[in-house]
Amino acid sequence: MDKILKGILKVLLIILCIIVIFAGVIFGLRLYNDYKFDSVKSHNDVDVTDMSQYPTKLDGIEVRIVDNGAFQGFHLIPQNKKFKGVIVCYGGSDGSPFFEVAQSYAQKGYETLSIFMFGMKNQPKELTRVPLEQFGDVLDYIDKNIGDKYPITIVGASKGAEYALNLAARYDEISNVILFAPVAYSFSGLNYNAVSSASSWTWQGKEVPYVNIQNASFFALLKDMLFPMMIGAPANFRGLYDAALDADKDKDAKLIPAGNIKGDILAIYGEEDGMMDTAKMASLIKSQHANTKVCGYSNAGHMFSGNGIMTEFGMRMNLGGTVEGNEKAMIESTKEVEKFLKLHHEGYMAQTP
Repeated sequence: MDKILKGILKVLLIILCIIVIFAGVIFGLRLYNDYKFDSVKSHNDVDVTDMSQYPTKLDGIEVRIVDNGAFQGFHLIPQNKKFKGVIVCYGGSDGSPFFEVAQSYAQKGYETLSIFMFGMKNQPKELTRVPLEQFGDVLDYIDKNIGDKYPITIVGASKGAEYALNLAARYDEISNVILFAPVAYSFSGLNYNAVSSASSWTWQGKEVPYVNIQNASFFALLKDMLFPMMIGAPANFRGLYDAALDADKDKDAKLIPAGNIKGDILAIYGEEDGMMDTAKMASLIKSQHANTKVCGYSNAGHMFSGNGIMTEFGMRMNLGGTVEGNEKAMIESTKEVEKFLKLHHEGYMAQTP
C-alpha cells in the first residue's frame, strides 16, 4: 500500500514539476515577446467611429459629412475636379471609412466618398449580417448630389474588399473595383473580440452563404491563435482561414460571384500576407473575371505599412512583410492604382450604365 501511495505521489510530483516548468516557459516567452513587441502600434487606439477626429477642412477640398440613411460618412469634393465620376471607399474590419485614402484621391482631383460599413447610425453595430442593400442609399446620394456620376469605382481593403466585391457582383451601377488584400469568399462576421457564428453579409433578407471560420480545426486554432496569445506572440489568422476553407466541403458555393461584375477589377496583395492567402484569393477572382489585373508584391504583407506586426483589441497579429518590402509595395501599388483610375475616369463622359 505504501509503495502504491509513494508511486502516486511521485507521479503527482512529476506532473507538478511539468506544470511549473511549462508555466515558467510560458511566462518567460511572454516577457520576451512583451519586450520584443513593446513598440508595436495598436490599431484601435482611436475610435474610428468618432466623427470629430476626421478633418472637415482640407486645402482645395470641400468635406461634407453625409447622413443619408445607411450612408454614413463623407463626401470629398476637389475644387478642381479633374476626372469624371466618383470613387467610393471602404476600410477594413476596424470599421474605418478609409478616409485617408479617399483624401489622397480627392487631392489628385477625384470626387470621392468615404463610407462606414457598420457601427454607425442606421447600420449594424458589428460586422455581422451587414445588409448589402446599404449601397442603395449610396446610389441615392450619388444620383442627387453628383452631376457626372459615372463611372463609379468602388475601393475596399481586406474585409472592405470582401464587401466591395459582393456589392459589385450585385449592383450593375458599379463600374470598376479596386481591391487591397482581395477576398474571394464571403466569410463569418466579426463581433467584438470574437468570430461571429453568422455571415458577414445579408442580401434580400437572407444571409449570404459563407465560410465559417469557427469550423477550422482545433489544432489550427491552438497553433495559430491560442498558443501565440498565451505567450504574447502575434497570432496567425492565415492558418485559421486556410483551415476553415479546408474544412468546408461546399466552399465553392461561398465564392463571391465575381463573374457577374460588368467592369474591370484591380486586385493588389502582398506575397507575405499573414492574415490570409490573398495571392490565392486574387487568382480565384481572376479565374471568374477575365478583366482582372492582379498585382502582387514580394516581402509585403496584408497592409503595406510597418514591420508586419499590429496590435488590435489587445491581441498581436501577424500581418506579414518587412518595413522595406511594405514601403516598396505601397509606392508601386499607388502607381498601379493611379494608372487604373486614370484609364477609367479620365475623359469619361457622364452616362448611365
